[in-house]
Amino acid sequence: MEVKDKVKQRRLERLRNLRETPDTLKGNAGPYKPARLNEQLPMLHNPQTPPYVDMDLKRRMEDPEYAWQQKMRMDKTLHGRDYGGEEGGGLLSPPSSRKIALKLLISGALFAAMYGMFQLNQPWALKGKQIVTASLTKSYDFTAVSAWYTTRFGGSPSFIPSFNREGNEAVKVSTTKRTFYSPVKGSIILPFDGTNHPGVNLNTAEYAPVYALDTGQVIFSGVAVETGLTIIIRHPGGLQSLYGGLGEADVEVGDWMKVGESIGKAAKKDPAKGTLYVALTRDGRPINPLDVTNFD
Repeated sequence: MEVKDKVKQRRLERLRNLRETPDTLKGNAGPYKPARLNEQLPMLHNPQTPPYVDMDLKRRMEDPEYAWQQKMRMDKTLHGRDYGGEEGGGLLSPPSSRKIALKLLISGALFAAMYGMFQLNQPWALKGKQIVTASLTKSYDFTAVSAWYTTRFGGSPSFIPSFNREGNEAVKVSTTKRTFYSPVKGSIILPFDGTNHPGVNLNTAEYAPVYALDTGQVIFSGVAVETGLTIIIRHPGGLQSLYGGLGEADVEVGDWMKVGESIGKAAKKDPAKGTLYVALTRDGRPINPLDVTNFD
């Protein structure tokens, strides 16, 4: 016990001497200033030790979606988009209330101008009404576009959607020139002669599905004087197919048809005319349908 008391006493004396030591002994003039805590104590951690880690943030960053959102917010130049910016907003950022109000104002002004134009009978107003009415009611003519696309790429635009219709699979035929689909299966009762009869009359099952010979656009769907209920489709390469004497037509003018897609149904059996009439032309000249397809 006596040894411990002596050690304790020496420590207290040492501390008292340190406190009473004047700054002049250290080469500093002026009154005594207690040393700062960080000057007396060693660093509490190694500078190489990583800073404090937010375990909750670390757990959330394990979610790929949350991590991606944080990356998009931090890197405003990523793909040129600013998802989290509050200053200017990026391409996909929600529009501000000011922008919405401005767009509504412009839309209202345009609508009021159109309404006012339709109330006037001035020459310039009548011409404007004709332009607006035509743009809203007249179908766009894709003939020039189709011709350019065919010349440029050698086929009809395959990316243009057509209506989905149910029907049995068409019979696929192969030729040395090109592969077409058989419009229908049946027997020929009146063949092609190139002059008086520029097509073929077929006998097939009553109301059998009729398929498009190739991809193309419907340019006629209705009743014709010579062929009855008729559908005409324009195909790439100047080819045009006609399906006459139909019992039912399921397409309208302007429809884009995929190759082998159902366009209607054959008619009821007729001993003289059969159930379907098929004719083909290339650049306006009749060609024998048997040269490009078959009906077996």
